[in-house]
Amino acid sequence: MPLCKKLNLLGITPNQITIGTMIGSIVFSLLFYKLSKYGILFLIVPLFFLKRMALNALDGMIASRFNKKTNLGIFLNEIGDIVADTVFYFCFFSALNINIVLSMLFIFLGILSEYTGITAIQVDGKRHYEGPMGKSDRALFISLLSIFVFFKLDSRCIEYLLILGVGLLLLTIYNRIKNSLKNIS
Repeated sequence: MPLCKKLNLLGITPNQITIGTMIGSIVFSLLFYKLSKYGILFLIVPLFFLKRMALNALDGMIASRFNKKTNLGIFLNEIGDIVADTVFYFCFFSALNINIVLSMLFIFLGILSEYTGITAIQVDGKRHYEGPMGKSDRALFISLLSIFVFFKLDSRCIEYLLILGVGLLLLTIYNRIKNSLKNIS
C-alpha cells in the first residue's frame, strides 16, 4: 500500500498512529458529546468509525510490512482500542439520554468481551475475536443506532436495540470462552 510506504519513509511508527488514533477518538468523542444537540453529527458517527478502523488497520500493516512490531505496540493497540471505545460509547449514550443501566451494561460488556478475547491467550495461546458482537460489529451497531437517532427513531426503540446489543455481547463472551477452551481439549 503506497500510504504505508510513505508513512514509513516519513518515520511515522505504528505506535504513533495508534496513540494518535486514540487521542483523536477521545477528542471526537468529547466534541460529539458537547455538540450532540446538532443532529447532523449523528450522521458523522459511521464515518468516524470507518476512519478509526482504517487507522487501526494501517498501524498493523506498517508494523507487519516494515518489521516494526513491538511489545509496547501490542499493549497500545489493545488498551487504545478499549479506551477509545469506552470514551466514545459513554459520550454517545450520555448524549442520547437513554436508560443508564443499559448504556453502562453495553459499555461494560464491550470491555469484558475484549478482555475475554485477550485472556484466551493464557488458555490456548491465541487472541480470540469471535462474534457476533466483536469490535467492528459494535462499530457497525453503534453506527446504525446513530443513523436511527438522526432519523428520530423513538428512544424506546433505541433501548430495545440496545437490549439486543447486550444479548449479542453476552453471546460473544460465551463464544470466545467456549472456543478457547475447545482449543485445548
